[in-house]
Amino acid sequence: MPESRDFQSPQYGTRLGHKIFYLLLRWFGPGPAYGLLVFVVFYYVFVLRKPRKMASYYLKKRFPEDSSVRRLFRTYRYIYQFGLVLIDQAAMGILGRESFHIDFPDWKKLYDMSRKRTGMVMVTSHFGNWKTAMATMDKHPVPVNFLIHLEEHMEGRHFFDLAGIRDKIKVIDPLGFMGGLVEAKNVLEKGECVTIMGDRAWGSRTQLLDFLGEKAPFPISPYYLVSNTGADLVVFFSVRTGKLAFKIDFTRLNTDGEKGQELSAREAVDQFLPKYVKCLEDHIVQYPYMWFNIFDFWREQKLEFEEEKI
Repeated sequence: MPESRDFQSPQYGTRLGHKIFYLLLRWFGPGPAYGLLVFVVFYYVFVLRKPRKMASYYLKKRFPEDSSVRRLFRTYRYIYQFGLVLIDQAAMGILGRESFHIDFPDWKKLYDMSRKRTGMVMVTSHFGNWKTAMATMDKHPVPVNFLIHLEEHMEGRHFFDLAGIRDKIKVIDPLGFMGGLVEAKNVLEKGECVTIMGDRAWGSRTQLLDFLGEKAPFPISPYYLVSNTGADLVVFFSVRTGKLAFKIDFTRLNTDGEKGQELSAREAVDQFLPKYVKCLEDHIVQYPYMWFNIFDFWREQKLEFEEEKI
């Protein structure tokens, strides 16, 4: 695995701007923050050029028949939805989970799978309220480790920062040794859970698959770990359903008869990665304004698959 990555996620807003939204949430609740967002997004979409360009990479592929005028208004709706998700994320830290309505119909099924302590790789995506939903993981019967890079420009903006519980969150940095895979493998072998973003590689090895009509690079790390540890593999999605409300669903990708240690890394990638991409595309079809990889995902750094042992 490469040691250096140059990718940095897009930056939105200033520290002062974020603090204004945080104060509104703390003093008045989400309503005024949602209202202010209407004007902020208008400025971002109709005055600035860069947000329109960044959003266009996805919107042109999701809605290829749109005229430029229609795409402009779709861009407003898309960026506004993203802003709502960011406000909800902050609200989870500032107002607490008791302020939210969370619909997770299959929670008991996921709980029972984790309790077997065979290890679980949970593939997440930049979809809906994904970070807000991660705040529910403290109810898991086993420790949950987040394979995520905490970027400097995002310092203080995560729900666990705003709630003052950063020290309770177990983070594995993908910019660490071998992309954090050695540490991830160790905790999986203890029966713990590791969450990994399935739609951003952070410079790790990828495989190209058809996605919204064009080849796109998807990280192979989750399936690599399943091959090495025999862990359960699930895909986790969170959809924003309204004011401080979201729904969580998950899909298991491997059955008890498809344990990863019976597959080579190559076989695991070939078998499970297309299933993940299908799940992601199905959700994008149903919720087209909920996928927030707001950059040219199709041109992200591509590193060819290479089978290694960890």
